[in-house]
Amino acid sequence: MKLLKKFLFQNIKSAGKMGFFHLLSANLLIQITGFGGQIFLTRILDVEDIGAIKVMQSYLNVFVIIASLGLNTAVLKLCSENNMKEEKINTFNISFIFTIIASLVLVLLVELCSFENMLKTNEMLNIYILLIPFLSMTNLIVVYFQSQQNIKKMSLIQSYSKIIIVVFSTLLAYFLGLKGYIYSLVVLNAITFFIIIPFIKKEINNLFKVKFSKLQVKRIFSIGLYAFGANLLGVLLLNINLIVANVLISNSKSIGYYSIAQLIISTMMMIPSTLGQIMVPKISKVSHNKEDVLNILKNYQRKNSIIAICLAISAGITAPFIIPIVFGKDYSSAVEYFEILLVGFVFWSLYSPKGIALMGVGRSDINFYISMFSLTINIILSVIFMKIYGMYGAALATTIMYFFTVIVNNIFFRRMYIKNKI
Repeated sequence: MKLLKKFLFQNIKSAGKMGFFHLLSANLLIQITGFGGQIFLTRILDVEDIGAIKVMQSYLNVFVIIASLGLNTAVLKLCSENNMKEEKINTFNISFIFTIIASLVLVLLVELCSFENMLKTNEMLNIYILLIPFLSMTNLIVVYFQSQQNIKKMSLIQSYSKIIIVVFSTLLAYFLGLKGYIYSLVVLNAITFFIIIPFIKKEINNLFKVKFSKLQVKRIFSIGLYAFGANLLGVLLLNINLIVANVLISNSKSIGYYSIAQLIISTMMMIPSTLGQIMVPKISKVSHNKEDVLNILKNYQRKNSIIAICLAISAGITAPFIIPIVFGKDYSSAVEYFEILLVGFVFWSLYSPKGIALMGVGRSDINFYISMFSLTINIILSVIFMKIYGMYGAALATTIMYFFTVIVNNIFFRRMYIKNKI
């Protein structure tokens, strides 16, 4: 018992020094805000509105990844390396310019689709998608801070801005309903973006002096394009069930219940993922030495597994009591979806560390192949199971997909990275 306490204390102390708790608090606030502070909205809006928000957010998550073009991963990788400061700034500025252009083009395209109701979502989507440029550019800036291991500053900026967004968007939802909530999100995220800009004053001052070196642009996109594919597939994995449900499921209440369960799982994922965010720059610095990379990965995997299993056990025991208290008795039905997704969370925790390590060494191509397999399995299972079991089928499809991904991830990692097959 004493050895266990000593082990836990040492890991907590080590995590604090790395900035883990600063980054974790910011990530949790981002997760809450990303779903609109839904923990508060369930007391204000109808279950149908909650389901509509989640469907719109699923589309938004996909659009933001498309607008980012994988350049945030390229910035995280290249700006973490021991390069000249001028080279890092130039890499960031090239990525920033391409992100702005891609974001604006995508907004126009989605507006056209929304006008024709091709996406079959709530009419507020045409306002909601104005978040695309602000979120994609803010994400790029945050990743740049992370690459410089300036975690505390980044976390403080994010934390304060997200608290403001949660408070004011919830207030406007209370007084003006769904429309007030959507409009406030756009305005508040725009303000957040302009507040962050002064923190990259040096980089912005060099924005119009950027050097589009053919070699540097090629290097950025050689990492970015594979990362774009892997990130897009990754976000589709998290959101495809709700996109499919928007087409196949007519019961909007069940979508709302499922979205609450998924929200909790996504929030739980933030805790092990935060540890991974801290590991990426460390792995990038030693990416040329496979033995060092594997040692860092082994240490990270051990900590990640302990955190995930402890979370899953405690969440599984307390969920039937906590969910009705936090979200209201109307959301008791979310417990059943949550218990199924919780098994998938454990499977996810078994393979996600390898994906983080591969990103750190610039092998996003391997993550792309794995994500392609997982998405294909998830889409097939979701369509089949949803037609039979409704939204319970969505939860089953996700859990089974994570199980198969554990196996495939391990095979790809050994053959394509450890044994250098490609």
